[in-house]
Amino acid sequence: MLKLRLACCKVYISESRNRAALESIERAAKLFPEAPIINKFEDESYNRVGYTLVSKLAPKPCSDVCALRKAVLAMVTTAFEAINLEMHCGNHPRLGVVDHICFHPLADASLKQTAGIAKSLAADIGSNLQVPTFLYGAAHEEERTLDSIRRELGYFKPNSSGNQWAGGMISESSLLKPDAGPAQAPQAKGVVVIGSTRWVDNYNVPIFSSNIAAVRRIAKRVSGRGGGLPSVQAMALAYGENVTEVACNLLEPSRIGGDQVQLKVEQHAEEEGMIAGKGYYTDFSQEKLIQKYLEFDPHCDQKKND
Repeated sequence: MLKLRLACCKVYISESRNRAALESIERAAKLFPEAPIINKFEDESYNRVGYTLVSKLAPKPCSDVCALRKAVLAMVTTAFEAINLEMHCGNHPRLGVVDHICFHPLADASLKQTAGIAKSLAADIGSNLQVPTFLYGAAHEEERTLDSIRRELGYFKPNSSGNQWAGGMISESSLLKPDAGPAQAPQAKGVVVIGSTRWVDNYNVPIFSSNIAAVRRIAKRVSGRGGGLPSVQAMALAYGENVTEVACNLLEPSRIGGDQVQLKVEQHAEEEGMIAGKGYYTDFSQEKLIQKYLEFDPHCDQKKND
């Protein structure tokens, strides 16, 4: 039986207001048409952009010829050249210019395959670009989690007034040793966190209030860590005037989806005397991504994967 082996990579970059920088990053990716950008999600308030790329994988992929790895590395290299973290500010936490990269297997691809790409990319960024790189999920030997790295590095604590994150990292060094690259983080670039996991959905729910302390209580009650929905991670983020979002990672979306999160947020918002708006996903579902990729590349033939 023919198999379709696809890999998806989500690249989160700390910039959405500098059009020239984003255009240069996208031009770099287009040099590798075998790994097209299928989705782009920009958020000006957060000053953050997320790109989703998809490509085919060979049965026994070699990192040296992996179009997805090459495309992402080109984007990362260009981002470091075009963006200075010390000049950045936004309402979303971040650890670096290229804040987060995650690989997901799609269709018949394996987690082992995408983990191999993640580790190879981390080695390139750490060695060639000299930026500290941390691995998580299947790419890490102990399967360390993303949120554990972020907590260790102070990701969730705003370092500026108005619940914003601004400038470079507070400390250039950390007790947490990077998996690749130098021990000290350059202020202008920060660090990169790279992982490989099963599919994760991102679902955000706006609450019409600027009372971030109350919305943090709601986020905690919604999250699995706070005794709420299993496999859901949630945090409260200021979002424009008189709006605060409950931003959620759905680690097992087939088990707990956006509809359940929406109901839970609405319930707790009502308890706080607040109104919750309709939430939204920041990307396509994995099924829709596969469909979009196949439409994007009409010459894609499953036989090419065998």
